[in-house]
Amino acid sequence: MAKKVLLGVFLTLSLLWNADAANAASIKTYSNPVAVQLVDSSTSTLKLQSIYELTNKANNQKTYFLPGLNITITRSQSNVNIDAGSASFSSASGFELKEVYNVAQYARFTTTTDLKSGATSDYTTRKSLTKAETAEYIGSFVNNKGETWFNVQVADGTKGWVPAKTTLIDKNTVSLPTIAYGANAYRGGMSLLPKTAGKVAIVNNLDLEDYLKGVVPNEMPASWHKEALKAQAIVARSYAANSMSLKNTTASQVYKGYTSEDARSSQAVEETSGVMVKYNGKPIQTFFYSTSGGRTANVGDVWNSNQASFPYLISVDDPYENSPHSNWQNSFTSSMILKSFGLDPATTTLYDIKTNPSGANGEITSVTISTSAGEKTVTGNELTIRKLFPIEGSYGFLKSNWFTLDVNKEYTVQTASGQQSQLSVSGQQVMTGTNTTSTISSADVAIQTASGTITKEADPASITATGKGWGHRIGMSQYGAKGFAENNWKAVDIVKHYFPNTDVSK
Repeated sequence: MAKKVLLGVFLTLSLLWNADAANAASIKTYSNPVAVQLVDSSTSTLKLQSIYELTNKANNQKTYFLPGLNITITRSQSNVNIDAGSASFSSASGFELKEVYNVAQYARFTTTTDLKSGATSDYTTRKSLTKAETAEYIGSFVNNKGETWFNVQVADGTKGWVPAKTTLIDKNTVSLPTIAYGANAYRGGMSLLPKTAGKVAIVNNLDLEDYLKGVVPNEMPASWHKEALKAQAIVARSYAANSMSLKNTTASQVYKGYTSEDARSSQAVEETSGVMVKYNGKPIQTFFYSTSGGRTANVGDVWNSNQASFPYLISVDDPYENSPHSNWQNSFTSSMILKSFGLDPATTTLYDIKTNPSGANGEITSVTISTSAGEKTVTGNELTIRKLFPIEGSYGFLKSNWFTLDVNKEYTVQTASGQQSQLSVSGQQVMTGTNTTSTISSADVAIQTASGTITKEADPASITATGKGWGHRIGMSQYGAKGFAENNWKAVDIVKHYFPNTDVSK
């Protein structure tokens, strides 16, 4: 009998020793990590497509989450909360979700299950595991009661035994772990952070090269010439490497994760791996946009930056650019302009509008309007100027600050002091045919002429902006890069053209 007991102990110890040797669960780290904010919201839902380790940033408690699990993230007062169905978690500092790899098999629990220190229910409980959790499978053992128990290891390194009656062992068949948010799946892990009051920021953490695979096809069509895609990859890499924070929108670079990856653009990323744009041996932040309109801009002319500090962000020709946005035209009513200047069209009349084309190519740096309330001038960078002219589409404002204005003063109004040329008569007091005064409030106005009565718009679109390009026009034109590539230019040479005085290398 003593021999059997000793043999059983030996077998158990041998099993545990082999389990230690086989244990291979590891947390993924990144050689060139980037963090991209996907959303800052009061409620978000993520679906985990593989095993992920959850770490509470307040107390460093760790939990392995089951593949296929949906979790809902909310904010209550100062805490970030996670609802994982059968389990909930809360932290004032937020959480980290990290990829777990090298797990061949894992445990799935059909109900809350106690992790025991030995392979019977008589042993002490080390912790309880919910249906939302998982553990790495190490091995199995049949005790003297004929019960099968599984030896597992949980996220904090604790090992123990769970009964087969409430535990299933699954093979880990996932080759590429992803986390789904909305319609897109993302490589890497996630940070769940209490950045804004009442909200939780969902931040995607992954390797720079994997990030670029989710950027390039969203910033440039993957069907475009390979050398243009490679140029985009180089510029996007340099931009990301020199950004203090990244978002998944045009505020940084458009990023839609693994779901959006395309084999053609991914190849462009891989073939330029590590290549960046450098000045004096150091990587620089590189900018790009849709269309230059035939010539790029000096950074000092559009962002009011010190041009001498950026000798690589200077105006260059764009000879091969062929874009639907190279030339454009938009018209505006006087009321639209008055509103954008913060004035009330009901009480203010616009007499004239003038621009100050002080940029090297004629970029507008200030706009002055003359009104019945006096003159008002707005000076600022390209975005400030563009937003003075609201339009549908194109983000709601002019495509660039490289434009000219044509002002058509359609009305001449007789006043007590003489005749006044105006763009509009909306809200104007006029004399009627019965020698009484009336305020024009309708969209159209009837005017008596020598040949009869004509009807005109009271506030016609009499201000026309005719311009070139789309975007800030600093650095690389994407349509221009396409044109260079189609004229047999290599990616490195394309990038050097748009960023003079730089080196493009690893």
